[in-house]
Amino acid sequence: MNVQERRGKPILDDQEVQPIEESIMKSYQAVTLTVFNPFDDGEIRGVVTSIDRPNRRIKLVRGEEDYSWIKIEEIAEASL
Repeated sequence: MNVQERRGKPILDDQEVQPIEESIMKSYQAVTLTVFNPFDDGEIRGVVTSIDRPNRRIKLVRGEEDYSWIKIEEIAEASL
């Protein structure tokens, strides 16, 4: 049997932490989505706060209590 030794948590300096923080912040940037509509596509801007993989949809938050669940297959375009 292979017994693993417990490891200590790594200590990162500022140069190592900065790219991690930037990646996290970029994940919460506002995005503009063009959502398919049979008559006229709609454009929605907000922040993706949740991805529901089983149902293939995302939660796009536009304000305090203003959000939409959007099916991924309905998204025609996305830009930051």
